[in-house]
Amino acid sequence: MSGSDPALPDEVLAEAAEWFATLGDEPVSEAERQRWRAWLAASESHRRAWRRLADLDRRLGALPAAPARRALSAAGRSRRRFLKGGAGLAVLAASGGLAWSRAPLWRADLRTTVGEIREQPLPDGGRLWLNTDTAVDLDYSADHRRLRLLAGEVLIETSADPRPFTVLTAAGAARPLGTRFGVRLTDTGTRVAVWSGRVALAPADAPGRGAVVAAGQQRHFDARHCAAATPLAGHGGAGWERGMLVADDRPLGEFLEELSRYRRGVIHCDPDAAGLRLVGSFPLADTGRVLRSLPEALPVDVTFLTPLWVSVSRSV
Repeated sequence: MSGSDPALPDEVLAEAAEWFATLGDEPVSEAERQRWRAWLAASESHRRAWRRLADLDRRLGALPAAPARRALSAAGRSRRRFLKGGAGLAVLAASGGLAWSRAPLWRADLRTTVGEIREQPLPDGGRLWLNTDTAVDLDYSADHRRLRLLAGEVLIETSADPRPFTVLTAAGAARPLGTRFGVRLTDTGTRVAVWSGRVALAPADAPGRGAVVAAGQQRHFDARHCAAATPLAGHGGAGWERGMLVADDRPLGEFLEELSRYRRGVIHCDPDAAGLRLVGSFPLADTGRVLRSLPEALPVDVTFLTPLWVSVSRSV
């Protein structure tokens, strides 16, 4: 069956990939299985999309450990966190600390979809960039300025204002001191990168174990501790806010994992190609073009098995 079959639009294939990843990657409740069965029974296109993914799994079964399922799982993981149950964990300031509440991400003040990058002026004159698949809430009052990062990644340029500015995540709080900095949610916490000024970090469960991130540094922190600072690559920003993905002698596997955040579906990179080093700046507006250009820079073959499944392997 051809991947260009008009009866199977990309959105339906993306839904099938999310279900395939969900059912293959983690313990699944009976209620969730029932929702999958209802999705499967809803239309013939759903069933055809499911059969196509199962067929791909079989075709790629010669690779170690059912790579189709594993690749789909890895690609779908962050998106499932965003979509699952239509809700995410929103961080709220309460009683001088951090508390949790369930908040539907689709109701966030600001959101971007997969592949979308958005610049947004802030009420205080600062600037905010939202990376792909990101959701934030804004809370401005007479005595505070708060941004709650619910999903994804942001870059912030603060403005001069006497009210304290705080970014809240599940891991805790980041408080900038006149700065340009980025905040990204990870599987294990939050990463803060600073290009100018400083940012003070306060873990949610251990605020006394906080740390300061200076310009040119980045730190990862979770609810209990802050990791050591490491040097920050790049000058003035992350690159994505300008619509570019920068590779400065970056391993191809790492580059493709980052690129996959900006497109639906799966990018599978063979282990023998993952260690190749890539240099260049690549436009995020057309990820398909980026993938097709890789053989010009590295000894690799890029195969589009379907519009949503791309395989990158080392040239023979």
